[in-house]
Amino acid sequence: MTGSSACYPCHESASASSPPQPPLASFAWQPSTPHTGEAVSLLSSSTDPSSPLTGFAWDLLGTGPLNAGPATISTSFSTPGDHVVRLRVAAADGLSSVAAETIPVMGPARPLMQPFPVVRIVSTDTASGIKLKLLRVLAPAGARIGVICRNRGCPVKSLAKIASAKSSLSAYTFPRLQRPLRAGVVLEVRISKAGQIGKYTRLVVRRGRLPQRLDMCADSAGFKPIACPAS
Repeated sequence: MTGSSACYPCHESASASSPPQPPLASFAWQPSTPHTGEAVSLLSSSTDPSSPLTGFAWDLLGTGPLNAGPATISTSFSTPGDHVVRLRVAAADGLSSVAAETIPVMGPARPLMQPFPVVRIVSTDTASGIKLKLLRVLAPAGARIGVICRNRGCPVKSLAKIASAKSSLSAYTFPRLQRPLRAGVVLEVRISKAGQIGKYTRLVVRRGRLPQRLDMCADSAGFKPIACPAS
């Protein structure tokens, strides 16, 4: 007797494989907000989990051709504003992808005021705050020195002086503020000069604790505190 073999239930087994995925193109840049003429490093952070990366091509104009190059390149921008940069990444399996990023570029970096201003503050603690014994500013010729006193207990709201042009560095004190100051008083000192980065100092008077001092740079207009340049 001849029998036939059968299976129940029968299923056709097929291994469905996912189609290959293109590489993920991406890049970063340093510094994050460059100035015109400043060197900018473009660094690919592209990845492909299934195939090695084999090629990089950059478009530094945003609308121009993509030119082959290394994974990290350097460039600069001659005009301020938003600049689009593109990167195409190719993998060994023949697939590729393109990333585009917008780099914000600022105008030329302002130079630091020279000699750079110095703010010296000497005080002693009191039951209600401090006694300000000395507020002395060393500033270069032509610099504007502005002092603002905020909150209750200020003997004067604002004072201003222009550094003498007869000396490269002149010293100025502010006797009207050199007296007892109660907790909560805030003193702000700004030294500015057109086209240059100046100095900003803030002193907060606190009860039962040392005054809190903050030193930063000031923009060329002398209004906004900014981080001082690294060099």
